[in-house]
Formats: sequence, C-alpha cells, structure tokens
Amino acid sequence: MPTRRGVLVGGLAATALPGCYGQGEDRNISPDGLPSVPVDIHNHVFNATDVPIPGFVEQVLLRDPETPVPGGLSVARSLVGLVVDIILAARGTPTASEELIEIADLQRLPVRDGGDLLIQDRRFVEAGLVELENRVDTAGRVRQGAVSADGKLPPATGDEVLFSLLAAESEVPVNPVGLAGNIRNSDRAGDQARQIADAIYADEAFQDDLSFKSLSERRNPDQSLIQTLMWAGLLTRSRVDILGELIRLYAHQTAQADTNDSLGSNGIKVFSPSLVDFTYWLRAGQDRDVDRSGRDVTDQINLLSRMALLERGALILPFAPFCPLRAAYYRKNGNSNWLQTIQKSIESQGFAGIKLYPPMGFLPLGNAKFDEPGARKPRALQELGVTGQEIDNELRALYDWCAAEDVPIKTHGNNSLGADACTGQNASAANWKPVLETPAWSDLRLNIAHFGGFDEERFPTAPGCPSQTQAYEWQAAELIAKYDNVYVDLGYWTDVTGSNRDQSQEIIDLLDNLLNQRENLKTRLMYGSDWTMLGRENQHASYYNDVRKALQASALEKPDQISILGSNAIRYLGLDRRGKQFRRLTGFFEDAPQYNTIITLIRPSSNLLAFGRDALGQR
Repeated sequence: MPTRRGVLVGGLAATALPGCYGQGEDRNISPDGLPSVPVDIHNHVFNATDVPIPGFVEQVLLRDPETPVPGGLSVARSLVGLVVDIILAARGTPTASEELIEIADLQRLPVRDGGDLLIQDRRFVEAGLVELENRVDTAGRVRQGAVSADGKLPPATGDEVLFSLLAAESEVPVNPVGLAGNIRNSDRAGDQARQIADAIYADEAFQDDLSFKSLSERRNPDQSLIQTLMWAGLLTRSRVDILGELIRLYAHQTAQADTNDSLGSNGIKVFSPSLVDFTYWLRAGQDRDVDRSGRDVTDQINLLSRMALLERGALILPFAPFCPLRAAYYRKNGNSNWLQTIQKSIESQGFAGIKLYPPMGFLPLGNAKFDEPGARKPRALQELGVTGQEIDNELRALYDWCAAEDVPIKTHGNNSLGADACTGQNASAANWKPVLETPAWSDLRLNIAHFGGFDEERFPTAPGCPSQTQAYEWQAAELIAKYDNVYVDLGYWTDVTGSNRDQSQEIIDLLDNLLNQRENLKTRLMYGSDWTMLGRENQHASYYNDVRKALQASALEKPDQISILGSNAIRYLGLDRRGKQFRRLTGFFEDAPQYNTIITLIRPSSNLLAFGRDALGQR
C-alpha cells in the first residue's frame, strides 16, 4: 500500500490511504484494550443537505469568537460565500432519503477508499475556488475603472483579500491585493484556483503515520482558512462516508497509536452521533418543510437508524433532535404528533436519547417571558407566530416523557451557534436550574455539552449582550453537586489539543481547581469530539490522543481518567444496568454483533430495583 499520494490535476490513484479500509474489507470491534469501553458521547455525521445553507455556514463562521476569520468581516463574508459555493458545487451530495435507498438491502455498511473520497472533495473545493477567482477578476476590473484623480485604487474587496490569503497559505504566487490596492493579473483565470487546490491535496499530505495531513498542519498549524475549505469538502460526502471517516480517525487509527500511553492504546468503541434540526431557526428556515411533514428530519432518523444497525466498526448510539419551535408550529397548524415521531426513534429505532439546541433561540424552560410586553422575542417565534408559552408546553411534554422512560438528554452547553445575537447565552448551564428544580424532572439524565473552555472567565462578553463572568463550567458543576444524573462532555475541547497543546496549562489549572472543589465532577465528565464540526481544526486527527494527554497532565488519578474516556458515558447512556434503556436498545440491536460485543465487555448488572420499579410502572 503506498504511503504517499499524488493529487494533481489529473486526479488520484485509486489505491487506499494508509489507515483506510477498502470496500468490502472487514471492519469489526476489537474487544482488547482498556478495562473500560471508550465512548465518544458527542459527535455528528450530518452532511450539507441536512442543514439550511447558507444560514448554517454563517452561524459557524461569523459567530465563532474563538476562531475569527483573518481580514475582518468582509473577508469572513467572502469565506462564507466560498464555502457555500463548494457545497453547492456538489450537486450529487445525497439526501437522507436517497442514501437510505442505497443501503436498504445491505448487510453491512460499505467502506469507500479514502483516496476516492479525497478526489471527490478536491473537485468540489476547486470548483468553489474557481468561482472565487472569477469574482476576484471582476472586482479587479471594476476597481481599475474607478481610479481616483490622484491615481489611487479603491480598497480591495473581501473576495480579493481572501483569495490572496488562501494563495499565501498554499504558497501559490499571485499578485498581492489589499495592502497596496494592486490588481491581480488575470491573464490565466482559473489556473491559480487549481494550483491552490493542488497544494491542498498534494502528495506530501500522505504520511506513514496516522492520516492525511492538512496543508495548514504541514506548514502553519495556526492557519485555518484552508482547513475550513477541506471541512466544506467533507460536508459534501454521504453520511456513510462521514461516519466511516469518524471511525477511521478515532476507532481504528487511534488503536494503532501511542502504544506506550499509560492509558493504553484502545480506540473508541462507541460513538453517539446527534442529529440536528435547525430548519425553523436559521434564515429562510421557515420556507423549508412547507408541507409540515417533517420529512427533512424523519428521513435522517430512518437513515441513521439503519446505519447504526449495519455498522460493524463501532457501536453507534444516535441521539434524535427535538426542536420545540417545530413542534409548536406543527401543533398550531393541525399536526400535534411531532413529539410522538421523535419518541418512535427512541422506542423502536435504536436511538439512545434526545438532542436540544437552546442557542437556536429558546430557553430550557421559562420562554413565556418572551410573551410579556416589551420583551425581546426571538425572531423565528415572531415570524412563525409562535408564543414562548407554546415553546414551554412542548418542552414540558418532552421532559415528562424523558423522566418517565429514562431517556437521556444532550444539550448544547457553549455560547456558540446562536441563531441570533446573544442567543448563544441560552446555552448557560444555569438555565437548566428551573427544569431540575421541578420535582418530576429532578432525575432527568442530562448531559451539558462542550465543557472545559471556561470562556466566560477568559474572554469578554460579546458587545450588546448581557454580561456573563461566571464560567458555564462552574454552573454545571453546581448542578452536578446537587443532581445525581447531570453530566458534562468535553466535545470540541480544542483549548488543549492541536497547536494549543503547548499552551494548555491554563485550562488544565482551571479544571484542576474546579475538580478540587467539586469532587464528584470527575464521575460525570465524559469524552466527546464534536466531529464533524471538529473537522474545521487542522489537527483534528490527533484530538483523542491530545485529550488523553491533557487528562494525564491534570490532577486526575488514572482510574478517573479511564472513567472519563468510557465508563461515565456508559452510566449516562444507561448501559450499566438492565433498565428501560437497556431493554430498548437490546431489542433493536438483538442480532447485531457490534452491540453484543460491547454488552459483553460492559456486563451490566441485573439491577433488581430497576426491574421492580418498571413492574410498578415507575422509572
């Protein structure tokens, strides 16, 4: 198998990348390694057809204070346009319904050659770059015709500056624009876009160790523009291929790495991907799903259910999305069964829990305050004629059911991905206090995701938003101290990984301080990657190993570190005991070898008390 691959204009050879698994080759869970079963409790496998484009891209790139786009807002908007162009160039990106048809009769998921996937990615990235180069040439001609009386050119556009930055990152020579107002030489339009694409997918990327090395990682790990384009290419793949990349990176490859690691070299065996439902919150979202059938979500549920059953390389335990705005809007328009649709995914389709996204524009409870005179009502509620009280009603019904059936909830817990200004603050862990203080919901199994950044302590509050100075981590720890079933995960903990690894001591010190004051936190902390969003990071391939090294550098004892990588999540998922969750999942995965392998490793107790409660109709 070759270890270096040429990606030139003529394309890639068809052999597999190191670490990839060819079509038809066995990919099965290995039961060796750690005494705990490693779990990635927080990840995604959605592609570009599952989210509203360009609204989703705008939220990711324009509302991310931790990864600002160099060059200012105009360049950031140009980057949004380029990413959208890459995604739209991939007209063959399969919808969930199309992909479900493709795998309906299979006995196991196929594993495509990694080189073929990179050929596909490169084609779409190049198409987007060609569109950008055409806009740059047009802008240059317009500016050339607008020279002032003293001979000065107008400032370069965002497109022109972005193209120069991309060329600089990829070391492609172009006439610089922006600083001196130069006009790029456009005699060979399109050639430089192709040269940039060649540089991104060059043969030097294919190394002998773990994986494909991104251009930015090879030359400057702090540069992220090129990696953002590669992330856009990733989103054009099928969900089966995106899941395959997740497993390749963190299940099989990691199992071959760091053999001297004191925590062992075992890769992830259980992945818990969450579906997302942003349709009714992001711009133009209300124009989709016009028949109010929910097919845009139910097709994803049906597909991921089938994928979980057929995947042999790891156990896949998905989380279904619940959008209270969709549920309330449906109810106002004659469809009161949306919660039942989501419940079906848990009851009979192998889903393990529910995912909520408060930053889209709602609170976990207390949305009725938006109905008060003078209140700042979320934009989407205004557009769709939904009240805050109606949002609360849908959430109450969800919590009642989750509490009765022991269904875990995973909630976005970081001030990010806000659909509107300041709605990212809805992710604050303190907003869950009214829910958990309700006696009927005090035992809800809740994971507050994206723990570990301490952003509110380290960064100023965004202008125009209410001041926040207490880190969400401390808020979550307070809930954990009081409620037995509250957990947190380390999804997208890039403060201690990749190029940040050498400067991670500040974060580790903050974590150690919190752990010293909240002893039980170590039993509720879980590993998460936040793939595919993690794909924006240059060194995402080393994320799992980097997180393990950060845990080793902390004050945590080795048994606690191992628990964070696995057994804490097993408890959160309800797989450590033979209760309602265990019986639901066992019924769905009854003949699936990947499930039976994991259960054999876990060996959950019979938990007679749980059986007795179930017999009495209790939790």
